[in-house]
Amino acid sequence: MEIDITSQQVPEGVAVQVKVLLSGRETSRLFVSGDTLIQLPLDGSLPDTDGSPVPRSSIFLSELAGKRDGLFRTFGDAAAAQAFAGVVRSQLETALEAS
Repeated sequence: MEIDITSQQVPEGVAVQVKVLLSGRETSRLFVSGDTLIQLPLDGSLPDTDGSPVPRSSIFLSELAGKRDGLFRTFGDAAAAQAFAGVVRSQLETALEAS
């Protein structure tokens, strides 16, 4: 699994982008063993720009891997963005072990 988590300064604060690339074998393993739910911490996050009234608090690994541009979340400060990136990376690194 390739994990790419990047942060960049934006006018609203700090935007974090999470992208995941799964091999064919890893995708098959998710299909057979069951998908993994990744928790998306909301501490310090700003409202999503997609118009949804409540920010998303979780995503299935297969859905995240299927998003070509990845998942974006914006935070008011760098500390909250770093904490989010760390928690999500930790979950992703162990996601296939759980399935």
